[in-house]
Amino acid sequence: MPKFSSLSLEARMCGIAMLLLQTRGQKGNNVKLIIATIKPFKLEDVRAALTEAGVRGMMVSEIKGFGAQSGHTEIYRGAEYTVNFVPKIKLEIVVAAAMVDQVIETIQKTANTGKIGDGKIFVLDVAQAMRVRTGEMNEDAL
Repeated sequence: MPKFSSLSLEARMCGIAMLLLQTRGQKGNNVKLIIATIKPFKLEDVRAALTEAGVRGMMVSEIKGFGAQSGHTEIYRGAEYTVNFVPKIKLEIVVAAAMVDQVIETIQKTANTGKIGDGKIFVLDVAQAMRVRTGEMNEDAL
């Protein structure tokens, strides 16, 4: 097999292009999805703290669920009702892996009331991310 330096300029350029294509999708694959559930009244505080920490976007959904608190009873027009699912807010935040610890800490400190039902935080790997408008991939898409 010939040495790289003995190849023609055209062959070397072709080899470099192939290497770039092979590694193109690998740059920035260190992207994480943080899913957090919090109490609804904490949403604005958490949003403000995350924005200050450098988070540039998030998805927010109103959800219902139960965990350790497993619902509660409420009185409505004199009648007592059992509420099995508690309203929560779900945040979905995609960040570079380097920001994960800071984002988790910000959410935990800001959403914490010290009571049951403060929420949960999950971190997942993101295989690929793309900005639809520009086609930018992974960390560049954030």
